[in-house]
Amino acid sequence: MRQEWSPEGVVGGWTVVDGAWELVANKSGPTRLGFCLMLKFFEIEARFPRFVEEFPQPAG
Repeated sequence: MRQEWSPEGVVGGWTVVDGAWELVANKSGPTRLGFCLMLKFFEIEARFPRFVEEFPQPAG
């Protein structure tokens, strides 16, 4: 995962859009945020993170 993210890169890469909201719809609270982070990480890296530190600071 790249270390430096521009504001545009964060918005473009980490925003949940379109059909992904169907997956998120039945989640609430912290579960929703965690699920969204895992989903977007998987879209970007094609794997799930092993440690919370793998998420870039701007994404959380």
